Amino acid sequence: MRKPSALLAWKMLVLALPKGIGALVIVVVGLAAGLPLTIVLIGVPLLAGMLSLARKMMVDEARLAEGWLQGKEYPALPEETAAPSQQGWKTWVLSVLKDRRSYRAIGFGFLELPIGILAFTMAIVLPVVAFSVLLSPLAYEVSMRWFEFNLFPDSWGLNQLGDWSLTSAHRSWIAGGVGVILTLLLPLMLRGLGRWYAAWVRAIAGPEPVREATPEEAYTSPFSPFEMDSIEAGPFPATRT
Repeated sequence: MRKPSALLAWKMLVLALPKGIGALVIVVVGLAAGLPLTIVLIGVPLLAGMLSLARKMMVDEARLAEGWLQGKEYPALPEETAAPSQQGWKTWVLSVLKDRRSYRAIGFGFLELPIGILAFTMAIVLPVVAFSVLLSPLAYEVSMRWFEFNLFPDSWGLNQLGDWSLTSAHRSWIAGGVGVILTLLLPLMLRGLGRWYAAWVRAIAGPEPVREATPEEAYTSPFSPFEMDSIEAGPFPATRT
């Protein structure tokens, strides 16, 4: 198992905001349009479609988070499921309404947006702050030569710690050293945020549903008691024991 990538964690955190907006829009529009129309039974398929779409977004996000935790760049593809036209729309509606993950998807749609805002903000602020502090010496030189503006006029109380005569240029290099430390710690912070976000998605998505074997798979399974072709009967001993 490879170590989770900090770059993929940053990408997952940044994309959490647009996914949260999309999930909230789907859930709100689906509930607003489907619930009033349930009186004339037209809203039931609308609610089922909303639940199915929101559940797909939640499951895909959980699969992405699980794949990132395992160090995979691309998550495993889901198993093929029968389309509504192949299994009948009534059967499809009942299967969606009976699935517990469909109702978990409603909570995902409402909570993904605020969590996505927090994840997006942290994913943008942390790298910007780290690289900005890292480039403090360059920013100081540019501001002094082009604009004659001192970015580091304050001594930060360092003169009280000892007999140090620090100039603004010295303080800019000290800030640059702090930026180096923040830049080195940036992958660890991004991975920590990624694990926090993955834990939230896995908690709301729940465990994967257990798929029941079809009758055809039951007869072809290597553990099936009805598969007699693979059983070889040896000869009986000639003598009695």
